[in-house]
Amino acid sequence: MLGLLPTPTTGWFTAIAIAAAVAGVVALWRSPGRWGLPGDLLVSGAAAGLVGGTGLVVLATRGLNIFGVAHLAYLAVVVTLPLLGAALAIRTATSDTDGRPVAGAAAAALLLPGIVGWYGTHVEPRRLRVERVEVELDEDRDGDDPVRIGVLTDLQTDDPGGYEHDAVDRLLAEEPDLILLPGDLFQGSPVAFDEHEADMRALLRRLEAPHGVYLVRGDVDIWDRADRLVAGSDIVLLDDESVDVEVGDRRLRIGGHRLRYWSSEAAALREELDGAPEDGTIRILLAHRPDAALHLPADARVDLVVAGHTHGGQIVVPGLGPLFTASEVPRSVATGGLHEIAGNPVYVSTGVGMERGQAPQVRLFAPPSIGILEIG
Repeated sequence: MLGLLPTPTTGWFTAIAIAAAVAGVVALWRSPGRWGLPGDLLVSGAAAGLVGGTGLVVLATRGLNIFGVAHLAYLAVVVTLPLLGAALAIRTATSDTDGRPVAGAAAAALLLPGIVGWYGTHVEPRRLRVERVEVELDEDRDGDDPVRIGVLTDLQTDDPGGYEHDAVDRLLAEEPDLILLPGDLFQGSPVAFDEHEADMRALLRRLEAPHGVYLVRGDVDIWDRADRLVAGSDIVLLDDESVDVEVGDRRLRIGGHRLRYWSSEAAALREELDGAPEDGTIRILLAHRPDAALHLPADARVDLVVAGHTHGGQIVVPGLGPLFTASEVPRSVATGGLHEIAGNPVYVSTGVGMERGQAPQVRLFAPPSIGILEIG
């Protein structure tokens, strides 16, 4: 019996949302109307909720996770409710009862989330921007030349194509001195990775800068994926280790975390960056998750932490902020941009791609970005 049940996929989530809408529409049209519009909407919502809840229970037996629950909730708002609104609008237009203005307003309110959902699903995820940030340095740092750093993170694609190549084009057009990659390159099944590995390697090989390209592993860079993708390229994979770079008259030390920023190896790297004798270098900590900054002492000797991971929250509610950040840093920091945590500058990129798998593939008020950091 379990083998006949669906696995949690976008297609099944959408089918459940539409089935819930159909149940709600049938209930709306068959409602006796004895309790007026509020009663009709309550009956319709109960019917839709029953079908949607049943679908959730069924998928829960097939590995539904928290992202899948969020996906179902998102589709309930942007698919089920607007379809109910459309049915209410049609019923109102063909009815001669009093109260048509109120019913029409209710229908419009139910239709609005559909417009927002269309924008968040089909428009904003491709509205890539270049975020330019100036980072001030302590006067004790040696040299006067500016350093231009490109940040490209969270590609998180399952099918690299024109959009990902456009992101690389736009980054290279900025002519950065060096490029930092805070991880999350490819998100997909082992079969999908094998299918697209050559395309991903071709994409990453295009990344080049006069003073190098540096990568740390992200959450989806599991097994040996990162190693395979950078093989044969000039990208340097930093596993709890540091590298020294000279840009003009500036000296930089870039330390790269593994994903386990709480490990003893990661702590040793932070101590190396923070506790090394003063030599005027610019010290940068590259990590996938911005949480690494929480493990630095206040006012550490590290000049900048560069991270990704949060996608800017991916869905941001105006006035409330991101609904979910998968991070323990303050939500204002996780939203993206340059901030300070305990006196330590932290730059969090909103990233290029989106969470995939069971997650709703949507961005709302959290547009994708590549970063250009002007240091000094």
